Amino acid sequence: MWQVWVFLAPLCPICQDYTFYLNALHEQWSLAEDPRAELVGWFPNPTVTDEAIAEFAERYGVKWELARDTVGWSEAVGARFTPEAALVSPNGEVVYRGRVNDLYYALGKHRSTPRSADLALAVEQALSGRSVVPAETDAIGCPIQNRLPFQDSLARRVFADGLRGL
Repeated sequence: MWQVWVFLAPLCPICQDYTFYLNALHEQWSLAEDPRAELVGWFPNPTVTDEAIAEFAERYGVKWELARDTVGWSEAVGARFTPEAALVSPNGEVVYRGRVNDLYYALGKHRSTPRSADLALAVEQALSGRSVVPAETDAIGCPIQNRLPFQDSLARRVFADGLRGL
């Protein structure tokens, strides 16, 4: 199954704003006749607690999987901001990394509606067997300043066993 990873921070206002859009994407993908994409929210800052994640989920109505990034996925995919998305193929290849959409064009500056649904387009292209173009966009958000380093051996085990239970 394709994995749609979004790196989040519970206190980042841009992450908070994007949860409603991400909730809609999750609903669209999970209700598909043949769901082939799963949305996972990773919290890369190791000081974020399970309680803070649960509170974030409750406050913003998140029904998709949220977890602490104990593997260092944000470093592995090169994410620098929250929110920043990565589309990961079933074999672990990152085919897209960047913004969710272009609602925010600078810190504190946003449009009333996005003009480009970058992440949704990347998922659509990948699921239809096409190359993802563009494969990378610039994310706008809160910098990821504190994260765990990538742990390759743990990552291999997670991909072998699946993401459940993290």
